[in-house]
Amino acid sequence: MSIKLIHHLTIIGVGLIGGSVAKALRCQNAVGHVTGFGRRESTLQRAQALGVIDSWSLDLGAAVEQAEVVIISSPVNTIASIFHELKSYLGETTIVTDAGSVKGSIVDAAVRGLGDKIINFVPGHPIAGKEKSGVDAASETLFYGHRTILTPMANTRTEAISAVKDMWETIGAEVVFMEPSVHDDLLALTSHLPHALAFILVDLLSRQNNTKNCLNLSAGGFYDITRIASSDPVMWRDIFLSNKHAILQRLTEYSSAIDDLVGLIDRSDSSALEEMFKHANEVRRQIKDRRS
Repeated sequence: MSIKLIHHLTIIGVGLIGGSVAKALRCQNAVGHVTGFGRRESTLQRAQALGVIDSWSLDLGAAVEQAEVVIISSPVNTIASIFHELKSYLGETTIVTDAGSVKGSIVDAAVRGLGDKIINFVPGHPIAGKEKSGVDAASETLFYGHRTILTPMANTRTEAISAVKDMWETIGAEVVFMEPSVHDDLLALTSHLPHALAFILVDLLSRQNNTKNCLNLSAGGFYDITRIASSDPVMWRDIFLSNKHAILQRLTEYSSAIDDLVGLIDRSDSSALEEMFKHANEVRRQIKDRRS
């Protein structure tokens, strides 16, 4: 399958990510019919009213019976049960992919739930998002210029991998392949840990006796670093628990780094503090240059 055409796409979980995939594919004339599946009729009706999907169903079998490709973009804690239910409805060559922020536990669940249909499953994770959620926040440009990680297994059909890769590249993403464990370790550092720090900082401020004064005096730095604390709490609860071992390891490393910083400040070690900040400044500049 090249840039055209996914004749029938089913999206399980029509929110920010699933809705953005549908909108982006439409903009590229790379999809025919889009069916949405979910648990809330009101959400699906809204998605249809916005033109994100063409039809919807609350019945999973009906939603996927004609699908060429199925994208699971529901919360990570729901995906395991979806696999078990989905298996009996899939055609022999129906391609399944997901957009979950954790890969190890999802791959394990797919192996258990999809049975012999596992050869058509291509685990994926688009590294794109917003602090806002829901289909109303969906954007056709959400993935443009961002990476999507695919973590196929050794027995995944080559045709399925190519189809999912082409789909993401069609809507502007750069596709990267890696092992699920590598994905989870890297994302624990670059995504999950930053969200943890944002949640912690806002929670810390809220517990101060002079919270109102703190808010009145908060500057751009506070808003920059805590923006992602506006993200969906339920989604992030599930991500933290699904990737707990990697996140705990990164939190331990961060705690050790905080201890080092406390020591430098306590000793008034100005040269070491400046060196640390210079190093971080240079690395941040390099990161910015690579993204521009």
